[in-house]
Amino acid sequence: MTGPDPAILLLASVLAAAAVFLAAYYGPGPFARWFARQELAYDRVLRRQLMMDVVPRHAVYLTLTGIGVAFLLALLITDNPFVALVCGGLAVFLPTLVIRHLEQKRRAELDDQLADGLITLAAAVRAGLNLGQAMQLLVKNHRGAMRQEFEQILTEYELGADLNVAMRNASNRIGSPLYRLTFTAIEMHRLRGGDAGESLDRIAESVREIKKLEGKLEALTAQGRSQANMMAAMPPVFLIILYGIDPQGVTLLFTETAGRLILIVAATMILLAYAWIRKIMGVQL
Repeated sequence: MTGPDPAILLLASVLAAAAVFLAAYYGPGPFARWFARQELAYDRVLRRQLMMDVVPRHAVYLTLTGIGVAFLLALLITDNPFVALVCGGLAVFLPTLVIRHLEQKRRAELDDQLADGLITLAAAVRAGLNLGQAMQLLVKNHRGAMRQEFEQILTEYELGADLNVAMRNASNRIGSPLYRLTFTAIEMHRLRGGDAGESLDRIAESVREIKKLEGKLEALTAQGRSQANMMAAMPPVFLIILYGIDPQGVTLLFTETAGRLILIVAATMILLAYAWIRKIMGVQL
């Protein structure tokens, strides 16, 4: 039975020494700032947007536990500090990716429901209801994320907050330009007066046109996004194919120090290229 690779032990020792030096030089400041950012992210998405009964600080503690478990499991399974460090590093970014995915998914659901919700509000206002009563009707007739958001608006309104203030809080909580535009237009109408039903219909029509433009942009940039996905997926596929052709040569990439460095550089360049293409293709109106 062979012992651990001396190069890997040296790399682990250097990384440990660097971590101790940075912790002693900068103090707990960077970690405290990271902890605070994670706590705010969990509070914004889990509690305010998804309205889950979760304590943000406990969620951060769970994240730290997951990072440690990922590192230890990888170390026990592979007996390779390099693989364990990679798994631990990936576990650091995984909660942020999950939070961002949940946030984007909920925002997309809210945007898709907005036009229908505005039609409901316009019909209720034409029937003689005020805006608060129209929102109550919307809550009764709709499901999903929109119902939760308007329930929150009505709860704040019933507790004494001005309806305009409750709508501003909702637009800040949702973070969608469509909702910010909608609530601002409703607030301006309440200040200036006029036909509420006609105003809501015009807002709904504007939302539909914006969604059509977004759909066209999605179609125009679909090829670039698919190319980015293919670019990110093909290297592992090629690696598997090469392993079938020359398993000993591919194994050297994972067992030798130079091979591991090549893998790190290649993976970093692929991730940067993927993020760059997604950033270019992510056109916002």
